[in-house]
Amino acid sequence: MNTTIIYAVKSGISWLVAGSSVVGYVLTLKRTGEKWWLWALLAIGWTFLAIANTLVLGGLVAGRSQLLVLWLSSFVLVSASLLLLFLKVTGLMRRRVEASLRQR
Repeated sequence: MNTTIIYAVKSGISWLVAGSSVVGYVLTLKRTGEKWWLWALLAIGWTFLAIANTLVLGGLVAGRSQLLVLWLSSFVLVSASLLLLFLKVTGLMRRRVEASLRQR
């Protein structure tokens, strides 16, 4: 398979997920009134990955160190934000269950 197609697909998916993260932030803000900065962190991580893949696709990468920094930073940001979002959602669910048990 051609590597250009692979980077084009990876870039497209990365931009799509980054946009979806921004939409998740906006929807969470509208529905709950809370600002979940973790959505923004997730969007930044996916944007770094999308930028790296777009640079490779366009042939604009100056060196491997640039790509390594972008890929590692995107991996750290996405992993941390997903873990923290998971912990936040499970904490919210735990509070709902405890509240429903108190009502009984």
